Amino acid sequence: MGADTDPSGIVTYSLAGAMYGLDLLWVCFLSYPSMVALQLIATRVAAVTGVGLTENMREHYSPWLFALAVGRFLIANTLNMAADLLAMGAAGQLIFHGPIALFTVVFAGASLALQWWIPYARYARVVKWLCIALFCYGGALLLGDFQWRMAGWRAWVPDITWSESFFAMLLAVLGTTTSPYLLFSQAEQEVEERKGDGSASQADASQAADDTRHLRRLRHETLIRTLLSNATGALILCASAATLHAQHAPLDSLQDAAKAMAPLARGHAAQVLGIAILGTAFLALPPLAGSAAHAAASSFHWTRGEQRDRRIAVVLVVLTAVSAAIALCFDGFGVTAVRACYWSALVNGMTLAPVLVLLVLLSHHRKAVGQLKTHWFVRALSWLAAIATGAALAAHGVMEFV
Repeated sequence: MGADTDPSGIVTYSLAGAMYGLDLLWVCFLSYPSMVALQLIATRVAAVTGVGLTENMREHYSPWLFALAVGRFLIANTLNMAADLLAMGAAGQLIFHGPIALFTVVFAGASLALQWWIPYARYARVVKWLCIALFCYGGALLLGDFQWRMAGWRAWVPDITWSESFFAMLLAVLGTTTSPYLLFSQAEQEVEERKGDGSASQADASQAADDTRHLRRLRHETLIRTLLSNATGALILCASAATLHAQHAPLDSLQDAAKAMAPLARGHAAQVLGIAILGTAFLALPPLAGSAAHAAASSFHWTRGEQRDRRIAVVLVVLTAVSAAIALCFDGFGVTAVRACYWSALVNGMTLAPVLVLLVLLSHHRKAVGQLKTHWFVRALSWLAAIATGAALAAHGVMEFV
């Protein structure tokens, strides 16, 4: 849940609720089936081929399409990491007081040290407890005067405002809800797990049965994890709508965003939000950096092995350092964490459709997945996500010139 809802996601959902109330709540609910379908496709492709998504794209698509996908991925991930690091700096200021730049550097170094010396699964078991602070949004709804009947209606019935700003926010919410980096990260994790287990991509009948059971388990895990992620986003959006939007309060800083927790956390709302930001960022930064580093490795045709892993580690360090430098530049030029996180989500949303199309086409590709083509219903849901994102982007472009 924490890695799926990073600081950029927390801020974007807060902005959506503060600016448009419950009008965008339907995204959290109607996107759920397509999100599950996309993650299942990413996992299946990795399980069948034994390599990640970027390597599959390099093998089965033209060089310019592959370069487009990887270039988009590196830019979006670097900006996302920079926004998350800046949010960590702002969170550190909420909790400990002091300069944002100092906390940004400290937390960037801490994240890098954790990734370098401690296996992600081990420290994630500890850091994830910080994400319990996110449930304060649910408590704030229970204690406040929330329109539950209206929320139930808005959850399933879209309410669209035909304006450029609305479609920009819609793209930002789609970008942070779909979280493209998680698709690539999940595929790489599947490859690493199968490599550790010694599983072959082409197996006999008994191995095929094991693969079927493994994919069934992954399907159940994906259903639950995605449900928790979307539910968390819905809680943040609803709490912000019930407080910030209802009071016509501005949202220019994390201090403003913390007011959505005030009905429960009261005078400690800023500190509670700071803890949630740090917890989700420490969980999200490794998948962000790792998936981008693996994408770069695929571009250079590095063969899998210890040497490739060392090179990926170097790329990961460079990406983290570059992201920290961008975050410091944002702070130096007066760009707030709220604005940086929103920009990051918007970039993800505006560049999402082509990546989704390539992913779904990959699931059709017999050379990539052999006889185990993805079920037509899963592909239909994934096409729906790609078409909806493309339509939102087109509407945004039209509204910008109207």
